[in-house]
Amino acid sequence: MKIFITSKGNSMDSMVDPRFGRAEYYIIYDTDTGEIISRENPHKQGRMAVGISFAQIAIEAGVNAAISGNFGPNAFEVLRAAGIKMYRARDDQTVEEAVNALLKGELEEFKEATPREIAEKLEKELK
Repeated sequence: MKIFITSKGNSMDSMVDPRFGRAEYYIIYDTDTGEIISRENPHKQGRMAVGISFAQIAIEAGVNAAISGNFGPNAFEVLRAAGIKMYRARDDQTVEEAVNALLKGELEEFKEATPREIAEKLEKELK
């Protein structure tokens, strides 16, 4: 399984970034091979549709699941349409802890997007 995780840094020890589209980094972890890919989010400073653009990276990478603190409406719909399940990380989890929690079945699956007002408020607080 390939997992896409939003991150505040470029390692498995970094904290999960609660933002999806404007996360600082993303990490892709392959549970079958142990391969870890870490990249800076090229869309984090974008003006519009950053969630959609960022979701496209996950889709192109062939991930099966995504972990973040929130998924805005646009990103949620794009990921859902691609068959990617989305899971909520806790604010105090590292990327590694969130991955381990997912593998143990301990993360909550998003059934709907984070409301736009909450996503925008979070965005302003974390700038």
